[in-house]
Amino acid sequence: MEDYGDWVWDESEYNFFMSLTDADKLEYVFDFFNYDFDNDTFDDVVEFELDNLEPSAESVDVDVIITDTHLIIQCDKKQVIDRTINMFVMDGFILSHQDSRGNCRTYKLIGTVNPISLN
Repeated sequence: MEDYGDWVWDESEYNFFMSLTDADKLEYVFDFFNYDFDNDTFDDVVEFELDNLEPSAESVDVDVIITDTHLIIQCDKKQVIDRTINMFVMDGFILSHQDSRGNCRTYKLIGTVNPISLN
């Protein structure tokens, strides 16, 4: 028996849960915690319109240039550059860092592979 705070598993329940698909596991967890959302209610909770969003005060410009051989990224925030590069790597780009000057980084594009799946 596993004890995870309020969620106490007995062996048969644990085995049943582990036999479910990922989507079924999510439904089971929602049911377990009594989240009885029907589709209309759930859509009302999570619905928002991108057209009505305004840029935040912290919005920042990111310039990305991709050629046959290089990826060049320019941004004033190092953290945004790092996240952008990580996104390209997750999308299957194989990059080699070549140069950093000020707020600009240059990467050599070595190739591409299938995108990385986190599922």
